[in-house]
Amino acid sequence: MPVKTSQALSHKERIQNLLTSQPVDRTPVSFWRHFYYREHDAKNLAEAMLAFQNKFDWDFMKVNPRASYHVQPWGAKVQFSANEFVKTKIIDYPVKKLEDWNHIEPFKLTAPAFQEQLEALRLIGQALKKELYFVETVFSPLSVAGDLVENEDILVKYLRQAPQVIHQALEAITQTFEKFVEEIPNTGASGIFFATTQWASANYITREEYLEFGKPYDLRILSKIKNAELNILHVCEPKNFLELFVGYPVHIVNWDATDPTNLSLDKGYGLLNKVVLGGINHNQELLNPDPAKVTEQANQTRSLMQGKRWILGPGCSIPPEVPEINLARLKNVVEEWR
Repeated sequence: MPVKTSQALSHKERIQNLLTSQPVDRTPVSFWRHFYYREHDAKNLAEAMLAFQNKFDWDFMKVNPRASYHVQPWGAKVQFSANEFVKTKIIDYPVKKLEDWNHIEPFKLTAPAFQEQLEALRLIGQALKKELYFVETVFSPLSVAGDLVENEDILVKYLRQAPQVIHQALEAITQTFEKFVEEIPNTGASGIFFATTQWASANYITREEYLEFGKPYDLRILSKIKNAELNILHVCEPKNFLELFVGYPVHIVNWDATDPTNLSLDKGYGLLNKVVLGGINHNQELLNPDPAKVTEQANQTRSLMQGKRWILGPGCSIPPEVPEINLARLKNVVEEWR
């Protein structure tokens, strides 16, 4: 970890210095969440993301669109939410039987869901005026395949019983998102937040299966945006396969380091040799109405990460029920660490 500097840095300078092992004035911090009732069009999504950023002044922005944008081009039908605490639901899945995988073909960027996302990014970029890094959420190809079916068990069954059919679908998904991520920097966005969702976890598949059905397609997506300013990898779920992601071409890695089945933040840092992001339990301490709880966890993480390059944040998207007093407290905590 670089020594501290007394010079106040901008958000971008703080992240840049951290990435290049230069002095920073304080530990960077960022949190992100869904605004379910504002995820149905580009303007509302952009406004929600910007309002959240303006309220808490995070060091980077993770754009949180509805997950279903990834699969709507293939015919997924969704029910939008008008409730802050209820997410958009997929009510009709494109793949219902084995033969349906054959209909998963490469899609063009003209698909309305993709155009909506690109427009939201342009609106955010125009408002931020290059003063803040912001990254678009993009699921891994295996994650997208998992959202084409009603539940995880269906994809697991097919990838074990008909692997070539799934590889064919993954090829189409990958070709589609290769084009999508190539367009992202043209909107003004800094890069992507590349999420494995459930699929890099022993809860669903084996390490060997991830190496076959996950990693090759991941690397193709990441290679198309390798020159972006900021790419973040998110390895989701308990019992994750963090060790499989050593060497991925990203700047920062995020996972739930507070889950006892995963590596702690310091051990993951030693494994990955990259800037790491996390330290706050988004399902427990962050939901506690007493800000002293998140303050204690933040200070414990700081002690654990002394001398290391890290960013304070959650292990995953935070629930919309999180008391805002806790988020304000965490922003104040890092200011107190100067």
